[in-house]
Amino acid sequence: MSQTSDAPTHQAIVIGAGFAGVTAARELSAAGLRPLLLEASDRVGGRARTETFAGKRIELGAAWFSPHQPRVREELERYGIALVPQGVMPEHAVFPTDDGVGPIDPAEAFGHYGQLLTKYFAGSRELFPEPEEPLLGGARLREADALSMRDHLDRLGLSTRDERWLSNITGTYSGGDSARGAYTGLAQWWELPGGTVDGWNTLIGMSPETGMSGLLEAMVGDSDAELRLGTRVTAVDDDGRLVRVTTGGGEVFSAPVVVVAVPTSAWETIRFGNGLPDVHVSAAASKLSVPASAKFWLRAGGDVGAISAHAPEGYPISSLFTYYQLDDGDQLLIGFSQDASFDVRDRDRLAEAVRLFGDIEILDVRAHDWGRDEFTRGGWSFRRPGQLFEHVPAILQPHGRLTFANDGLVEGWVGFVEGAIESGERAARQAVEFAA
Repeated sequence: MSQTSDAPTHQAIVIGAGFAGVTAARELSAAGLRPLLLEASDRVGGRARTETFAGKRIELGAAWFSPHQPRVREELERYGIALVPQGVMPEHAVFPTDDGVGPIDPAEAFGHYGQLLTKYFAGSRELFPEPEEPLLGGARLREADALSMRDHLDRLGLSTRDERWLSNITGTYSGGDSARGAYTGLAQWWELPGGTVDGWNTLIGMSPETGMSGLLEAMVGDSDAELRLGTRVTAVDDDGRLVRVTTGGGEVFSAPVVVVAVPTSAWETIRFGNGLPDVHVSAAASKLSVPASAKFWLRAGGDVGAISAHAPEGYPISSLFTYYQLDDGDQLLIGFSQDASFDVRDRDRLAEAVRLFGDIEILDVRAHDWGRDEFTRGGWSFRRPGQLFEHVPAILQPHGRLTFANDGLVEGWVGFVEGAIESGERAARQAVEFAA
């Protein structure tokens, strides 16, 4: 439908059908508004993407939930979806050495890894006494927020090997460069599930039994939203009474309120007629979403056994580990890369990089590079140094009749589905006030 009068075409519009947008659409529906849900790609999910590979359900994007995430628990209970453990215990481990990577006993590796994590995060409780209310740390937190993960890592005076072990984490979650991500961002992640090694380990390894797509489908089905896929938004114009949304196909829709639920990295693809607040402009320019993030799955042969392999920052593949053992003796491994120059879809380069970890014979590959994805333009959200105090709470506020939601626009679980759901709920509440 095209806009031909001053009457709104819809009661509300949500741009983006990832977890944040789907949550916002459902909450708007629950408040009595029937929203139009516009999604540029051909599917619901955003940076969550469930597929089948070698007869197994795999996640090419967001994959895991933690029992410490209350909104996720509520969603799973609402739709009767169980949270189930994933992965297999490794028989072999590969971790950084002083000048490369090498084998190590898994029990020894994970024990030492836990000790290093505890050392890296010592003092984080004082920074985040209430991690979902992040500004309570005051002056000490403000000082720490100026540090990158690399800054903090360098201050610890670790051995070469231990520094390389921890750089796997700091490099991975920064999107390839430890100097990019804020130390406080990772410290907050540590405190959110309890500030212990056991809590940290819950951040991966548990998935909804339906896959991420099953939860998303349940949430969409619980909404009265009119869903339109393959509809890219190119412009948003707010005249103070109505917001007009223009698509790449030339259609114009309007509503009293619009929820912008695309990743921060995608804001620059939309022309906002009234501009955006300085804090939003800064967040978009600094790429709040990590720029380099690729995930791949391998069907592998070879007598390598279940493996857990991790490389230091700067390697093409950051981590690779066995996820499924297949009945025919093959295995499915999941791998990650934060190297923007490394194309995980290049079978030859991938095979060369994998050989670093052992004699792994690649039989088939399934991969997605979120950094090269035209719609997401990056991976999870992760604040850069100084952005905690720059962003919170200003970036959580509406702008005119626009509200904003994505996994980076929260106080607590930045970069997680939990955060995306929280932001969708908050943006919907704000939108309902405008639509009243």
